[in-house]
Amino acid sequence: MRVPKIRKRWAIVGASAAILAICAWIHLWFALGVIVVAGAAFVAKRYRIELRGGKAVAAQSASLLQSVAHAITPRSAADPTDTKGLVEEMLAQGRYALLLRKQVVSNLSDEQFERAREALSESMALVPEGEVALGPIDQALEDGKLDNEELALHEGKIVRVSALFLDRFPVTNLQFKEFVDGGGYEQMSIWDPHIWPAVLDFVDQTGAHGPRMWKHGRCEKGHEQHPVVGVSWYEAAAYARWVGKRLPTDAEWVKAGSWPVPLSPTSRMQRKYPWGDSMDRGRCNLWGSGPGRVVAVTDYAQGVSVGGIRQLIGNVWEWTSTNFGAGALHGGDFSLPSPMKSLRGGAFDTYFENQASCHFQSGEKPVARKHNVGFRCAVSMCDLVLAQVSVTDAVGPAAELHEHDKQEVAA
Repeated sequence: MRVPKIRKRWAIVGASAAILAICAWIHLWFALGVIVVAGAAFVAKRYRIELRGGKAVAAQSASLLQSVAHAITPRSAADPTDTKGLVEEMLAQGRYALLLRKQVVSNLSDEQFERAREALSESMALVPEGEVALGPIDQALEDGKLDNEELALHEGKIVRVSALFLDRFPVTNLQFKEFVDGGGYEQMSIWDPHIWPAVLDFVDQTGAHGPRMWKHGRCEKGHEQHPVVGVSWYEAAAYARWVGKRLPTDAEWVKAGSWPVPLSPTSRMQRKYPWGDSMDRGRCNLWGSGPGRVVAVTDYAQGVSVGGIRQLIGNVWEWTSTNFGAGALHGGDFSLPSPMKSLRGGAFDTYFENQASCHFQSGEKPVARKHNVGFRCAVSMCDLVLAQVSVTDAVGPAAELHEHDKQEVAA
């Protein structure tokens, strides 16, 4: 039996329509699948999440998302109207130096004041007022004795330093995390205005705010007490302001390490290393004598300075607030194609011994985020209230400063 041609044509049309409908349905789901996959790929690329099969995917994804959320969400701030709560939060963050400043100390109870002062004593060492010789003076040193005539021959100079407190240890990853979690990268008031456009570029390996070596806003597990590295000079300066301190000047750093002792109006004893005048590789983490990596700030305790300051030599270079070469030689500052900041102390990968002394100055661009550069903080003694006095004697009428103090603490 033959099927009429018209029926045959309608059958073909119907079959074609059904096929088209099925294809359209498949394409719709395919398109949706493409969108979902593209979105997942974007998230994976943005947060570097690896997509794997199996039951581990859900647990790993949840853990990574929690890490990312924690990294990009600052710690909840205390109620700005709760002065006691703000002070307690700042003590927990290690911002005791800010609490002891004349403008803020009136907000502390007697008990909080004592805790802040104890934290200062435990974490920072006093560097007394006095003179220090700077410049390429290694050849002028003989048995640690340095006189003005010999110093002049080697183009050194003498700088007078006021009394200050200097961190006993380099700033650690754990301490810097308080700054990150406290929203330090979002508080533009503590950053140099001309670097504001670049702050968004100061991120870790996953795009979260933090040092270059971190991931998801935190350091490698087990490295909490290692010096923070991979931070620019601007990040170090912002952290210092956040805790109520500053970066030490070049002269302050050298004085803390070399610990000059005046012998006469024209001569002084000045150490080449914090422990004396001879290199002792057992006291510092340098190339060839250390493990070949950064170590905890509590290691190499034998290298402590006379004033009780650790790791001034070795482990990591340290930023200072001074421009590289500024005033170190007769004839003024160096002429550099781009500004550089002074670095002191040498690092775990420093090969030449003459670069790991109290007197050697290196330099680096302030935006550099090197694997072997960290920092420590200082605060001038004259900027702190160190004894219990009345509020009026310390800072003036309390009523006039109360609201300002709350804003200062909240920041």
